[in-house]
Amino acid sequence: MASLIFASTAAHAQTCSFSATDVNFGTTDTLGSADTDISGTITVNCSALLGLLSSISGSINIGEGSGGGNSSARQMTSPSTPTSLNYQLYKDSARTVVLGGSNWVNGESIDLSAFSVLLIGSSGTVDIPFYGRVFGAQQSVAPGSYQSNFFRDPIDVRVNYRTCNLLLLCTNRTATFSFDVLAEVEDNCLVSATDLNFGTVGLLNSPVDATSTISVTCTAQTDYHVGLDHGLYGTGPLDRYMRSIATDTIRYGLYQDAARSISWGTLAEGAARSGTGSGATQNFTVYGRVFSQNTPPSGIYNDTIVVTITY
Repeated sequence: MASLIFASTAAHAQTCSFSATDVNFGTTDTLGSADTDISGTITVNCSALLGLLSSISGSINIGEGSGGGNSSARQMTSPSTPTSLNYQLYKDSARTVVLGGSNWVNGESIDLSAFSVLLIGSSGTVDIPFYGRVFGAQQSVAPGSYQSNFFRDPIDVRVNYRTCNLLLLCTNRTATFSFDVLAEVEDNCLVSATDLNFGTVGLLNSPVDATSTISVTCTAQTDYHVGLDHGLYGTGPLDRYMRSIATDTIRYGLYQDAARSISWGTLAEGAARSGTGSGATQNFTVYGRVFSQNTPPSGIYNDTIVVTITY
């Protein structure tokens, strides 16, 4: 008596595992216009009984993530703020093709067939890069820790693939994996100022007034103070001095108000101006006054004031 048994374990042993690195953008600058770019990696590891795996095909499909999103931008959210941080995931390093798939109406999936030759080689493992970008100029985003989760759930991540062995036995399979997208938005401020020009004057027998503007842009909900130092030659908010090349001086003061009753100095001396960031540019007028005084020799007089934003 003879018998013949066909083993079907070869087809069922052809399996692949999938995993991905987290996409951590670190600290991102939302005030500047520059984007923050980083890449991630999806690792595919396939095995087959007696090395009989001959082909793999299918797709890796990535959804919108827990923060939501669309083809223009996905969002990260923060438990401590009401704002969202816009970012996107891409298939290509040029960041022109959004990474998506069949379980999401936006973007394109990753075609596993393009990596089939690598997967049936000696290693059976391939790293597939993908690319992330946090968009710049998101001034209204409040400081905080932001995150979007891609869970082990077919809604977020779904791998539909098919393996075949050298005996042409094929099996359709599904898999999932998870990863997180993370970013940190810290308090930040930008500042610029126009010059304070008192113009051309004659005798200093009456006050001479002029103004300039300080422009401050701080992240939303960021408390800050604008301080002005005493210049190159001064000793206090109302004892600043412009100096000529011949070292003659003209005394002047800087104020927070048009009536020139509130002096403007440093935070340490309690003479700084306070504010709270909104993400938009906030302008502060500096009110300058050259006091009545003995008129020095004619010439060009100047001083340099350092503006300090403390936040």
